[in-house]
This record gives sequence, C-alpha cells and structure tokens, in this order.
Amino acid sequence: MEERNIAIFGFLTVLGALLAWTVYSNAPFYIVEPGQTALHLRLGRFVQAHEVSGCYFKMPAIDSVIYINNRICKTVIETTALSKDLQFVSIGVAINYKINNAIELYKTVGTDFEKVIIDPFAQESIKAVVAKYTAEDLIQFRHDAKEKVYSELKSRLLPLNITLIDFNFVHSDFSPDFIKAVEEKQIAEQSAKTAKNLTEKVKEEVIQTRSRADAEAYSLKIKKESVTAELIALKKAEALIKAIEKWDGKLPHVSGGNTPFINLNDI
Repeated sequence: MEERNIAIFGFLTVLGALLAWTVYSNAPFYIVEPGQTALHLRLGRFVQAHEVSGCYFKMPAIDSVIYINNRICKTVIETTALSKDLQFVSIGVAINYKINNAIELYKTVGTDFEKVIIDPFAQESIKAVVAKYTAEDLIQFRHDAKEKVYSELKSRLLPLNITLIDFNFVHSDFSPDFIKAVEEKQIAEQSAKTAKNLTEKVKEEVIQTRSRADAEAYSLKIKKESVTAELIALKKAEALIKAIEKWDGKLPHVSGGNTPFINLNDI
C-alpha cells in the first residue's frame, strides 16, 4: 500500500510539473531577468528585443522567446596542435567572452554561436600560433603564446559582436617520449654545468698556486739581489770587530829586528 502511494505521488508530481511548464510556455507573458536579452519571435521571425529586466506580454502558441546571456560567459575547448618541430600537443583552453549586440549576433549566427564561431575560431588560432614554436619554446614561452592567441582570436570575434575578455591555457600536454627526452636533456645540462664548475674551480686553484709560486720566486730574487758589495763589506767589518774582541793585546813573538805585520784580512 505504501509503495502504491509513493508511485501515485511521483506520478502526480511529474504531471504537475508538465502542466506548470505547459501553462507557463503558453502564458501571455514572459519575464526578463537582469543580465539577459530576450528576443521576441512571432512564428519564428524576430519581432523585438528586451534588455531591461521585467515582465512582457506575448501571444500564446504564436510567439516564442529566446534568451541570450549578456553577462561574461565561459567556455572550455579541448584541441590538439602540432608544434614547429612536429610534436603533438594536447591543449585545453578556457575562454571568457561577452556578447556586445545580441540582436545582430542572433541575426547573423543564431543562438549556437559557441559551436558555430567561438570553438572553430579558437582552434584555428591555437593551431596557427603553436605551429610557430618548437615544443620546448612553447613550454618556456607559454605566456607569450597565450597572448598571441588571445590577440588573434579577439580580432576575429569582435566583428561578430563578441568581445573576448580573457583566454588561458588550462593544460598543454606532450607525448611521454618528448617529456622523457626533455628530462634527459635537463639532466645532461645539469651534469655539464657541474663539470664546468669543477673545471673552473681547478683552473682557479692552479692560478692561485702559480701566483704563490711566482710571489715566492720574486721574493727570493729580491733577497738575492740585496746581497750587494756594501753588504759583503759590512760582513767583513763585523768579522774584524769579532777578531779584535778576541785579541788579548799581545803581539806575536818573532825573531829578527823587523816589526811584525798583522794582516787583518787573515784574521
């Protein structure tokens, strides 16, 4: 019994929702909320547009209303591109845009403008810009590539009454082989840098050792050159003084009448 009541309640809820939708869709009025443009159509042909929020009248079963959002909207696009060095890149982008003239956009493109113009235009711009970069440059100059896509896409959408507010790369994924190659290259560059630093250190040590040796050799040269004739004479004088200090005052005893001669050089 309880299950039957639940089933009946569910049926009545769905039926009430359908009746409400039918009544509202055929009601002689429609409501425009802030940030919307309501395109009033009669038998499929455009009659007028309302951008000011409020309640407006229409003819049931004859008139219809299409709502276009005037606020900033967002769409996410997934695509693939080929880099300058023929590397495949899987790219996801987020696009923020705003409708400038809902009436003209509807007349020229319709309501499915994201699929008709924004998506294909974005993919074309992305592929064109990515093709100008190698895969490594695309990683290094990601912001530069993003700005170029933004500029190109904005110029293409503006004549169609869509203003591009912002454009960002959500992700850019490369093949596993390319990622591995980049990692190996980075490891090799780091090893080369370490070896170069070690070589520079050894060179510096050799230069310092040579400088010390040159300084010592120069010092020895100066000391050698300082041994001049005056220094030799001074040494002799010092030796003479030491000899006189040792003399006991007695002259050597010799036979004969000659006065002994003392040769100071022999002292």
